[in-house]
Amino acid sequence: MNLDEAIKEYKEFLEKIISRPGVKELNSYLEKHGLFKTPASTKYHLCVERGLVIHSVSVCKLALKLKTGLLPDVTDESIILCALFHDAHKVTDGFSHATYLKTKNYNPEKDISYYNKPYDWNKEQMSFSGAQKSLLLVSKFVDLTQDEMQAIAYHDGPYVPSWEDIKYDAYPLTLLIHFSDMWSTWVMEKNKSEVVYDKKFLEDIK
Repeated sequence: MNLDEAIKEYKEFLEKIISRPGVKELNSYLEKHGLFKTPASTKYHLCVERGLVIHSVSVCKLALKLKTGLLPDVTDESIILCALFHDAHKVTDGFSHATYLKTKNYNPEKDISYYNKPYDWNKEQMSFSGAQKSLLLVSKFVDLTQDEMQAIAYHDGPYVPSWEDIKYDAYPLTLLIHFSDMWSTWVMEKNKSEVVYDKKFLEDIK
């Protein structure tokens, strides 16, 4: 897969919300700290350079499709904003520390495991909940609505303990972003790497 295409699509989505105050500055900050080199995970989905951009674009596309039928009253701007930046914390912790570091002894010829994975967590970064770290980071630049705040902070859904805080009051936007994130991660991207993108996968994320 031409990974540059992911950056192209990311920038096309970005252009649609660039007039919103703070978005341009947020994007510049993330680019400065490695947005276009960051993987989407340490060893699971898209644990390759630029994996995060591919994932963010994938979530954005799916969320916009679901929005048409499920949440037509929600603006495209809100969908794109939450989808593109729900995982902003994977770039940096907001204090100039990279979230992921390349594993020094990684052997690509062996199966990925806890002891053999392409990337590892940077132990110097701020210790804080990932999704809520994204909220803190995005909020430094962009004034978010109530729905957007919850969608970013709780996009991991019931897979993290913090879901208990809102499990009886999850907003529709939160559920839509969560589903788009999970479907992209575990169906469209699971076990995908730069060397195994196939035709079916590329068709799925168009």
